[in-house]
Amino acid sequence: MKLMRLLLVSLFAVFTALAATPRAQEEEEHAGWMKTAQAAVGSLRKNIEGKAADDIAKDAAKMEEVFKKSEQFWTKRNTEDAVKWSQQAQTAAKEIVDAAKGSDMEKAATGLKSLMGACSACHNAHRERLAGGGYKIK
Repeated sequence: MKLMRLLLVSLFAVFTALAATPRAQEEEEHAGWMKTAQAAVGSLRKNIEGKAADDIAKDAAKMEEVFKKSEQFWTKRNTEDAVKWSQQAQTAAKEIVDAAKGSDMEKAATGLKSLMGACSACHNAHRERLAGGGYKIK
């Protein structure tokens, strides 16, 4: 009886660990995308200020790809608000690409503000600061 109980507890622990592994890996990938987005936003700001249309378009296209992945991530988690914000960020990134192609820096700057608004909304709702620094998904 003790052996059976120990076996069941062990199996439960193994299955729990295995089930958590993909989720942790997905969260790690998401964190990587967000770091890519953070770098791209910094570059976008600099390139909009410098009116570097080609670089703006490249940065914004990168952002669009990041937020397609983010949309898929949040869709798997059935998190409707984050899916919506990911879609809004994609739309804003596409607007920035189009503005850059037309050399409309004012429209690119407006698109960046819209993109940042989507980022902020999602971060406020789904990101938690850790005591030792860094963040985790709520």
